Amino acid sequence: MSTEPRVCKVPVPHFDVNLSSTQVNAMDQLHTAMTAPILCADSAVWFSAYGFGWGYCAFALPFEVVSEELGARNETVQQVRLAFELNKRRILSTVQQYEAASATGERITLSVADLQRRTPDVVYFGA
Repeated sequence: MSTEPRVCKVPVPHFDVNLSSTQVNAMDQLHTAMTAPILCADSAVWFSAYGFGWGYCAFALPFEVVSEELGARNETVQQVRLAFELNKRRILSTVQQYEAASATGERITLSVADLQRRTPDVVYFGA
C-alpha cells in the first residue's frame, strides 16, 4: 500500500478579474451571520451574531418575547424553535443595532421593544 497522499487532479478554469472601481468588493458589504440557537433551561434562547468589523455579540431572547412578538403559540421547545427560525431576518435586523455594544462581552437580553423597532433590510448569511 502506498503512503503517498492522494491528489485529486481536476482542471480549474482560469478567470481574469478586472478590479475596476465599479465593482463591489465583498469585504465592503455588510454581512452578519447568526449561530444556531440554544434553548436554555432558564426560558431563553441564546445565540450569537457576528459580522465583519465588529466581531461576536451574544444575545438572549426570553421565551415570553418569542411568544408575544414572534408568534410562538406557547413556550414549548418546538414552538419557540419554529418562531425563531421563521423570524431570523427580523431578529438579525434587530441585533445589528448592537454592533458597537459587542466590546463589553456581556450577553444582551432582547425585549419586545427591541424587536418592534423598524430597521432596514439586511443581507443574511445564517447558520
